Parts: sequence; C-alpha cells; structure tokens
Amino acid sequence: MDNKLLLEGAVAGHMNHIYDNGEMTFGELKQLLQAIADGKVRGTEKTDGQNIFLSFNVKTGKAVAIRNKGHIKAGGLDLEAFDEFFSEHPSQSLRFSFVEALEAFEDAIKQVDEDTQEKIFGPENNVYFNTEVMNPGTPGLDEEDPRSKGTTNVIPYDKKTLLIHRVGHGAFEKETAKKLDQDTSGNFDTLEQAIAGMSTDDTAQFSVETNQIRRLQPMGDKNTVADTISEVDNLVRDQGLTDQNTINDYVISQVVPVIDQFGLTEDRNKLILKRLMMPTGGPHIRDITRGVPVELTSEISQFIKDFRYASFTRSLQNVLHNFSVSAVDGLQSAFIADNEKQIKFLQAELQSSITKIQNSSNERAKEELTRQMEKLKAASGINTPSEGFVFDWNGATYKLTGNFAPANQILGMERFQRFGPIEPAEEGELAAQGETQALTIAVVPGAFKPPHKGHLAMVESLAENADKVIVIISTPLKGGRALPSGKVIDSDHAVQIWNAYLDGSPAKNKTIVMKSPAASPVGVTYDFVMKEPDATDPLVAPPNTTVLLGCGDKEDDKSRYENIISKAREDLEIKVQVCELTAKHSPEYLNLLKTNPAVIELLPSNKKGTVSIDDLHASDMRYVIDVATKDPIGVSMLMDFVPQAEDAMAVMGILGLNAADQRDEESDQVQEPEIDELAEIIYQEAQKVYEGFKAQRAPKPKKASGKFQKSMKSRLAKAHSTYLDMGRKDLTKYGGGFHLDRPKNVSNAFLAEEEIDEMSSMAGGNVAGYAAPIGSSNEKYKRKDEMNTQKQERRLRLKIRKSLKEFFNSKAQEHEGSIAKILEEHQLRLQLRGIIFEQTLSEAEDPTVDLHDNTGINTLKDLMKNTNVLSTLRGVYKTLTTDEAQKNSFRAHIVKWVQNTLAPVKLNDTDAAEQISEEVGVDIQGIEAEKFIDASDGSESDPNLNPEPEEEEGLATISGEDTTGRNKAERVYPAIEKSVVDYYSELDNPEDQEMFYDYLIANLKLYFDKWDSEMSKGVEEPTNDEYDQAKQAV
Repeated sequence: MDNKLLLEGAVAGHMNHIYDNGEMTFGELKQLLQAIADGKVRGTEKTDGQNIFLSFNVKTGKAVAIRNKGHIKAGGLDLEAFDEFFSEHPSQSLRFSFVEALEAFEDAIKQVDEDTQEKIFGPENNVYFNTEVMNPGTPGLDEEDPRSKGTTNVIPYDKKTLLIHRVGHGAFEKETAKKLDQDTSGNFDTLEQAIAGMSTDDTAQFSVETNQIRRLQPMGDKNTVADTISEVDNLVRDQGLTDQNTINDYVISQVVPVIDQFGLTEDRNKLILKRLMMPTGGPHIRDITRGVPVELTSEISQFIKDFRYASFTRSLQNVLHNFSVSAVDGLQSAFIADNEKQIKFLQAELQSSITKIQNSSNERAKEELTRQMEKLKAASGINTPSEGFVFDWNGATYKLTGNFAPANQILGMERFQRFGPIEPAEEGELAAQGETQALTIAVVPGAFKPPHKGHLAMVESLAENADKVIVIISTPLKGGRALPSGKVIDSDHAVQIWNAYLDGSPAKNKTIVMKSPAASPVGVTYDFVMKEPDATDPLVAPPNTTVLLGCGDKEDDKSRYENIISKAREDLEIKVQVCELTAKHSPEYLNLLKTNPAVIELLPSNKKGTVSIDDLHASDMRYVIDVATKDPIGVSMLMDFVPQAEDAMAVMGILGLNAADQRDEESDQVQEPEIDELAEIIYQEAQKVYEGFKAQRAPKPKKASGKFQKSMKSRLAKAHSTYLDMGRKDLTKYGGGFHLDRPKNVSNAFLAEEEIDEMSSMAGGNVAGYAAPIGSSNEKYKRKDEMNTQKQERRLRLKIRKSLKEFFNSKAQEHEGSIAKILEEHQLRLQLRGIIFEQTLSEAEDPTVDLHDNTGINTLKDLMKNTNVLSTLRGVYKTLTTDEAQKNSFRAHIVKWVQNTLAPVKLNDTDAAEQISEEVGVDIQGIEAEKFIDASDGSESDPNLNPEPEEEEGLATISGEDTTGRNKAERVYPAIEKSVVDYYSELDNPEDQEMFYDYLIANLKLYFDKWDSEMSKGVEEPTNDEYDQAKQAV
C-alpha cells in the first residue's frame, strides 16, 4: 500500500471526503464521480466502532496496544497494563471492549508459529496494526454489568468484532515514537493469511477478522451523476474557471476579490493569499503587514485569523454530499445479517429523536437540529445501515459517508444530552397537536446584509396576520456583502443582527431567523411551498397551511413570486403580502448629510441617482457603518437605520468594529507611531542637557590683591587676549564658559589658589634656589627678576592651558555621558518594545507559534485563553471562605459535571466514529509541567467580569458534599458548559477528543489548586492519571 496515502487518524494522516483534496482538478473530480456512478471503485466498508493499534511481543508472547506516544516508547501496553490504563475511564464499557478485544487478538496470534509472528510484527515488535473494535454488548449479562451495554455508536452490529483494517498500519521507532518510512503491506498480507478462518459467530466472543475488499455497486439512477456534474459545472463557471482548475483555484477565485478590497500591492496580496492557502508554511503576518497602516494591519490580521477554507467550499460540499448519499444507497453491511430491518430501525429511532427535540424546550438542541437537517433532509434519508465506503483513487484515500454524520449528531443530542436534557416544553402535547392544525406562516427571504429597521417593520406587519414568521437569509457563494473598507457582512452576522432587533420587538416570539441552505433564499421559498410535507424539515410547509410571502414595495420585489402560486402544492393557500416600507430617514439624519458634504458625496443612494436618500437602503447602511469607524458623525447616522439607538453599537459589536471617539481637534485625530513619541522624549531630554551645559559660566575670579597679582594682571593681558580671545578655538568650540566676550584683564588663572600662593611667595623674594645679594646692582637683578618672571609666566601659561583643557574635557565628558545614558535608555526601550511586539504578534496573530502536536490540546488552549471559563470559576470559588468543605464540594461538582457532559459525547461523537487510525502527541505516562495550560483565570482582571448565568436544572448531586458548594457550582456551571461543549464539538478526531477531555479535567483541578494556594483546603473529587501526573510535574 502506498504509505503516502492520506488516511484518517493522527498516526496515518486524514481521510478525505471527495471535496477535501484541494489539488484535485474539476476534470479529475468529474472522472471520479463518473467512476463511482459506474461502480468502478473498489474499497472497504467504513465501520462505526472505536479505533486501536495492536501488535504482539514475540519474546514475551503477549499482545500489546498503543493509544499515544508514551505507549509506543513503552513498547506497548499488555493486557494488565492496558486494563490499568482504562481503569478510571468514565466509560467502563469502553474499557472492557478494548481489553476483551486485545485478549482475543492475543489468543489468535498465539496460534501462529513464532517465525510467522516475527514476519508480521517485526523482530522488535514495532509494527502496529490499525484495528476497529465493534461491540454491541455481551448478551445474557445483567443490565448493570458494563459489558452488557457494549460501545455501539449509531449502528447496532450483530456481533462483537475486532476488525483489522487494510490500511493505516505502521512501524514505529520505540525511542522517539516516530513513524518509520516503512512499507507494512507485506506484514498485513502475512497477518491476513495467518488468521484466515479464525473468525467466530459466537456473539459472546470477539471475532478477529480483516476488512474484506469489495466493489461499490453502480448507481441505479444514471441521472444522478449527470445532474451532479452539471451542478459542479455551474459552480465552476460562476467563478470563471474550467476543468483544468483545481478546488484550490475555486477557493482562491472567491478569496482574491476580498483581498483586493484592502487596496494593497499585488505582491502583498500574493503574500496574504499564500498565508491563507498555506497556514502552516506560509509567510508570517509580520511580513505581510510590515509598513501597512496600523488600522489596516488589524483588519488584515483579523481576516487571516477568521479565514476558514471549508466556508468557501460549502456549496461544493452540499452538491457532493447529495451525490455521496446516492452513491451509498443500498450499501449492504457485511456485519449485519438483516440490513433492511436495521435501516427501518435507524429511521424510526432517528424520527423519534427529531420529534422529541422539536417539541423540547432546549433551544440550543433545536438550532443544531436545524443545521443537521439541512443535510439529512428527513429521517427517510437513511438508506444504508453502513457508515460508508472507503476507497483509493489516484494515490489518495477517500470516504463516502452519506447521511451517517448528520444522523449520528441528531441521535447523540438525545442519547448523551450534548446540549443539555431534551425535555418536553410546557404544554408540549398541545404544541405537538398544533403542528397538525392549519397555520398561517409568513416567509420573508432576503439578503439582509445588514437588516435595518424597515425590514423589522415588515416582519412586525406580517406577524400581525401570521402564526409564525420565517426569515430566510441568503448565503451567497462569495460569503456576503462588503463594506467599502472591505469588511464582509455574512449570513452569520445577519442572523445575529436580526436577533438583536427582535429582542425588543413584539414579533420576537413568532419569528424564526434561518440561514438559507442554498445560495438563493427565493429558491428555498419555492421549495417551501412545492415540496411534499415533512414534519422533520422546517423549510417545508405543513399541510393545509396559508403561506404569506412577504416582500417590500420595490417594483421588482413582488415579481419574484409571479410563478410560485401555480407551482405550489394544492393543499396550500398562497398569498403575496406587499408590505409598504413606511420607515423613512429622520430630518436629523438628512440634516447631518447636508452638513457633511464629504459623506453625502459618496453615499451609494446619492451616487446612484435613481433612488431617494430619504429611504432606507442596506447599501447606505454599509457605507455609514464604515464611516462610523472613522468619524462620530457616522455613529449618529447609523442610529437612524436601526430600531433603537442602542442597536447601533450592537451592530458595530457584532461586526467586530470599533466606533470612532468623539470628534476632537484635527491634531488629535492623527495617531503617531509610538517610536516618534519616544524620539521626541529623547530630543527634549538631550536639549535640556545641552541648554544646561551651555548656560554654565566660569566662576568669576577674586579681586586681585597684592603687588604680584597686580603686576601679573598687567603683564598677562596680551597673553589672555591671544589665548582666550583669538587662539585655540578648539578648546571652546563646544560652547560653555567662553561663548560671550571676556571682560578685559579678568583671568580664570587667579582661581587657582596654589598658583596664587606660589606667585605671592615669589613676589617676596622667596624663589627657590635664588636670593639677591645685598648691595647688588638694581638693574642687574631687575633683569634677572624679569627673566624669572618670564619663566614663571610661561609656566603659568601652561597651567592656564592645562586647566582650561581639563575644564572643557570634563564638561564634554559629562555631556557625552548624559547623551549616552539617554541613548542607552532609548535602546533598551526599543528592545523591550520589540520583545513585547514580537510576543504580542506571536500570541495574538501567529497560529503556528506555541502549537502542540495534538489538535485537542490546541483547542483546549483556545478554550482556556479565549473564554471566561477560568475567570467565572475563580470568581465564585474564591467567595467560598467559611470552610474547606464548601470549596471542595464546589470543585468536586464542577469536575464531575464536566465529566458527565463530555463523557458520552467523547464516546459517541459523529466524526470520532469516522476515524480509521490515530496517534496522540502527548505522553500521558510522563506528562510535563508544560501541559498545564497557562491562561488568564481572572486573577489579574476585574472580578466584576464574572457573569451571572441563568440557573439550569438537572445537574447531578454528589452525595455527602457540602450543599453551599453544590449550589454555587449549579449556578455557575451552565455559564461555562456551552463554551466547553462548543469547543469540544469542533474536534473530529477521537484522539483529539480524548486528549481535550483528559487535559480539561487535569487543568481544571490544577487551577483549583492554584486558587487554593492564592487563598490559603476536603472532599474527594473525581480524578484521573493526567491530573495526578501533571500536579506532580507542576
């Protein structure tokens, strides 16, 4: 088998849906679709079980299993060690399933001779085989025995089977746990031959088998592939592409117009595109935004962060999903004796869950049901008891799963309370009866990007005559409508804005806002009145309904429904209700336009000229939203588009935009870069030093006294003038004491006391080594005296020169030291700023920094850092100060409820059931301190940020625990449960889910310990290995 195939699971890779391979051309895609339709693909049945990797130690004669890298480094876990590993697992049924399967595998391999065993598993037993455990439970056991329940997800197989897949096996290096580049297909062939004939039909025992190759049967309806290819062609042509283009090109053609709206250079646009299409190997955001204005940098970073490849292939996914459903229609499961019986069983069970959720009070479950029904359409969409079909095509492995995924999600909501209990609504029976009675339902399709108060007025008008109003929002292929600045308003934004408007509207309880499952909401409206009744599809009119088709009073609005009456079902009464859009702009808004010519000049309705600026237009609202981000006038204008003034800020918040501050002086509107402000500070400080130095003066000399000083004052006047006024400017060029004219005959030399004393002594005849004899000629000694005086003058000149030089050198050094200190401080600030900037970019913008090699751990980091889970728990936990029992009860209940919430989801998640093979990048046997996820727990922020969640019923109580702690936990838990479930639901891979679950429990307990240490201690709460090991490491 080609070991480069993309296989599902972390060990071997990921298995693609047929629309996941971005490098596939549309020509190749159509060839693949035709081959599937003609029955020319061969593969294996995709099974609904739990994944595990198995090997056999020839030296010890024991089978071993691995679930993570730590197990690989340990050489695998034998029966006893594997049982111990799962001893504390929340699902003991899963524990016994894995242990019994491993035991059956060991018994089977022991029947093979040692030479063959070594050929299969290698001399170091480092070859592990990708297997699936399918366990409907052991018959004849007591209901309380976990072995009786099995680990069935959706499909109830007939017997317990350990299925060895044909792909996904691998040889691993024990020391590093890395997968080796080794072909193991020969090992599998030997294994398959060795265990041939060992399968059993005994329902109490695991049957060890290999997954047999089979051919997918040709499609019965040949029009299906033709219609699918035609729809694919339409999508391709809409983007101006051909069969030579790839699915990546299809995504790029939609992304490029959005990037162009940033107004950047072609080269920079290419960098953005490369980053989007290569999230792990593309350019860094810093490289993309270097030199870009700050406000635009933020927009680009947010756009890159929000980018989702799958959102640009959604239309293609819908087309190919429908094809996949047809491709597996009638696919027989090799592990079920009566396939037709199981199909009917699954349909009935699914319909029961759909009805219960529809009639429940659980709004979150209803929302999820609507989303899943867009794919499933109806319970009758279940057309096979098999999970799907796996096959190879052009060197890659693909899967066809049909309607298994949405069915599993719906069944999981009731079975495992993924979104809370599914309880009947008040007067549920009456509500259910009402479904069969004639209703009046108004349907309002539109783009609504964004909706304004005129749209709300139309809905309120329809609600006066209808029992229910359904607002259907378009989901265009290109994602939405863009503001002039490039910010896109998509269907999700529109739904949120509608809900914000409806909160204060009398039509709130009658109105449902939904995204269109197709690009055009008008087409969905046609389906609403044309399709046969289906109680499971909210977008199909119930029997005998009066349908009000709402539209505005524009000329072309009503024309959209001209043909709908003739095509509608006979049991329906269709009425087109034209709602006069009486809402107009206020005089205040119009006055603002007149007083701001720069705004009205670019207003879309004003530029168009064919419509009135007095009317409400979504295009004007988009323009005004953009203005509101730059000018407070825009905020005032936006208030005229929304039902209530406060809704203006709600709209800005939903779109992730910041409103401009109040208008100030023009200079205050310019945001200077931080580096310019710092440079200004440095300049000002240096200027102060310079001015201070410049202002210094040499001290004034003392008045000359004595005969010698008077004599020297006269004689040195010329020397003063020469050296201080005319010469040696290099000594004074830096400013300082001699920047002004020197007072005549005043010398700094007379400040030197030692010179003064020495000269005074000389004046008294006390020159060393000489005394004038008595009676000597006065002239002769006068000349000698003059000669000595000249010598002393030269000495004095040297003294003066040296003193001046020292004076100015000291001042220059002081000046340079001050400047150097300021520059050093500046350099340090720049370095700190760079470090902070790099860290900020690394944490806030670059998704590749500090990533774990397991997606579950990364998702848990996002949960901890981007939600208020920790701050909410901390705020309440630290109020429990009376005794330790309260705190212990609180943490015990929180941990227990998290386990109860995620344990069934973890075991039965849809996408987890699709996994073929897996590997985890965390060694649970040796967890390090770094596995403690460092996130904000509110200890550094305002405690008032803790929300007050709504109280929720139905949380289990741990007996013997303090009631106060339990009540506090019950109040706060619903506020964090949604975040936990939402982040967990993003995970497809079962090992990702397991790691998320294990480390969430461990981190919660570690944070409780952290908060305990902050305060000052029991009740025994649920624990796990990860927590105990992490606590020791931390």
